[in-house]
Amino acid sequence: MSNTYIKPKRLQKRDRVGIVSPSSTIEPFPRRINRGVQALENIGVDVVFADNAKKSFGHNAGTPQERADDINQMFLDRSIKAIMCSTGGLNANAVLPLLDYGIIQKNPKIFCGYSDITILNNTITHKTGLITFNGPTLLPIFGEYGGVHEYTLNYFKKALFFSEPIGTIESATESSDENLWWEKEDTRPSIMKEVNPMKSVSLGFAEGVLMGGNLNTLCFLGGTEYMPDFKDSILFLEDEGESTSYTERRFNYLEQIGVLSKIKGLLFARPYQFVTDSENRTLVDILSALGEKYKIPIISDLDFGHTNPMVTLPLGVRAIMNVSYENAQIKIIEPTVI
Repeated sequence: MSNTYIKPKRLQKRDRVGIVSPSSTIEPFPRRINRGVQALENIGVDVVFADNAKKSFGHNAGTPQERADDINQMFLDRSIKAIMCSTGGLNANAVLPLLDYGIIQKNPKIFCGYSDITILNNTITHKTGLITFNGPTLLPIFGEYGGVHEYTLNYFKKALFFSEPIGTIESATESSDENLWWEKEDTRPSIMKEVNPMKSVSLGFAEGVLMGGNLNTLCFLGGTEYMPDFKDSILFLEDEGESTSYTERRFNYLEQIGVLSKIKGLLFARPYQFVTDSENRTLVDILSALGEKYKIPIISDLDFGHTNPMVTLPLGVRAIMNVSYENAQIKIIEPTVI
């Protein structure tokens, strides 16, 4: 992990935001694309699609080379002030050997996405020192029926438009666990339900650099040159459509490759379409055992990743955790952009 991180320039009104598709194709979802573009334009930025962003190569958005070319070109293009991924998927790891990390490092700018984009966020931050963002993508978030949730938009703007620290992360008061199939069922807003705030799982204080993303995706970096070191980091993780057994399996993997022994603290997102295989061993039980073993503070049920709404979290920015029985606090203490 780099000791020196590069902060990208903040977004401003009328800036151009480039859309890339490093993973799945978005070709079958024109309505969703249009809604996403409109929502971004509504906050005052101009949207530009990379040459191959709307292509289809089977389930992927173009060949690995086409997808990598788009990212390299968007970093080279000085008129583009931020890069947002169109969606996630499963195969963003194919572009990793084809990216020009020298170009990225010499042309720092906002790079934002989540889910499968965890692969790119962690690799780019690790290889170049550029702060990246685990945050909204064009179709799943900005393409929502009825627009972007106010909570999501608030933290998106705090992270990308302002050069002050994001500060204390507050819990969302409502959330949705619905999955409305695009172009078929997404003709109404997702049903929101009242939710509890974030939970104190393991007590203590920690300060470190935020790193992480989707747990399943992150594991595919293990054993490669693209995996960050995670030394002295606060690791934030989330899982989508998974179960306690699968999540524990991945924690075992991170433990065995030496990640968990290096971190200062752990944040885990509010479960999304999550299954508890046995009430005798819940997600909180699994997390509590890790906190006790490694003597680190842990907070669960945060709103990031596949949660709706979601916080935009920076990779490579310092934060503090202060976890007591009465209060679970995570505070981002330095600016994410300049």
